[in-house]
Amino acid sequence: MKRRLAVIMQRISRRLARLPAPTRVGWYFVASSMLLFFAGNYYGENAFVLLSCVPMALVLVNLAVVWLNTRRIDFRRELTGHTHAGEAVEFGLIVTNHGRLPSYSLELDDTRLPDLYRDEPSTLLQAANANFLHRTGYTAVFGRRGQHRLEELRLTSSFPFGLARMTRWLNNRSEIVVYPRPFRLSTQFEQQLLDSARFFGESAVSSRGQEEVFGVREYLPGHNVARIHWRTTARSGKPMVLELEGRQDASFVLILDAFPVGDPATLRQRLESAIGLAAGLCYYLTRQGVLFRFACHGADLQLSQPGRGDGHYHAIMERLSFAGFSEKALSEWIEQVGAGGAREVPVLVTLGPKEHAEARMHAGTGAIVVSVSDPDYRNFVRIDSLGRRSVGGSDLSPQGSGGEA
Repeated sequence: MKRRLAVIMQRISRRLARLPAPTRVGWYFVASSMLLFFAGNYYGENAFVLLSCVPMALVLVNLAVVWLNTRRIDFRRELTGHTHAGEAVEFGLIVTNHGRLPSYSLELDDTRLPDLYRDEPSTLLQAANANFLHRTGYTAVFGRRGQHRLEELRLTSSFPFGLARMTRWLNNRSEIVVYPRPFRLSTQFEQQLLDSARFFGESAVSSRGQEEVFGVREYLPGHNVARIHWRTTARSGKPMVLELEGRQDASFVLILDAFPVGDPATLRQRLESAIGLAAGLCYYLTRQGVLFRFACHGADLQLSQPGRGDGHYHAIMERLSFAGFSEKALSEWIEQVGAGGAREVPVLVTLGPKEHAEARMHAGTGAIVVSVSDPDYRNFVRIDSLGRRSVGGSDLSPQGSGGEA
């Protein structure tokens, strides 16, 4: 019986929530109307009775107008499919008025998420003409990587007198993947990566001068300056280098070891630092146009194919967005990665001690091992004068994060 009564009360509350209600000022008007009415009856003053109809009429008119003002409003949300944590992203709200009369003073409040920080708590649309699309929006920042879902939007209006308010919940499901914020690599670390690329840069065929030219491409830092083709450079207006058959570009394999070891109180912090550094490596190698692949282990082994360019960058960053702690130690799956080929430089980022990770890598591979728990971790990350270690928002634009297609 109690459960049935609770269900009935819940249904009644839902139906009442769809109706307009007086605001706090509106309740003052209702109370003043009742006081005037009772005072008129008590003292026999008909003028008080007539005067009590004025505030009540204003409230009733506002209830009817605010219901008409919001009942035919619909919306859809426009946003990019991905962004980086801590980067400002624009949310577009397309409002459509399907009624025959214009609507005024519409307050739009999007889905509240604990990791979504907005510049303003709500968005005000002053007028929505009948059968027209109206574009508005707001700027927000996601503070956490991963997938975020926005569903309902709260539409509120108290037009015209502010004595009654109508609230409607409009559903429109949208999802966005938030990439981790890439860390800035230190100058020494960048030079170490470039030196590895140059060391593996030319094959034996190239050194004997037996290679053949099969194309040109844009020059990027780390390419051999001697291979710049000046005629093509003069025509295109930007440095272009020759593509040689004997050319063997360096290839990197980024390995993320997220097996939880060490102090449990700092595990989450070390994991986010390792993912941020892996994202910084992905960002830097993409900017350099270098061939690389990515490997990590969560519930199972995730291994990407070698690639370069924007598409490869987004594919790896999406994996880093959902990366968590590994269920297996590095020694149990590193052999499946096949790291340390003839022209492949392994770069390993680990949560545990650096010595233990280096012992798991084969000797002679030239592996670069970075441990986020060792004191020398700061030597691999560049921190500016304000204490920031992440890549700036302007550098994360499509023009700033992409390499060769």
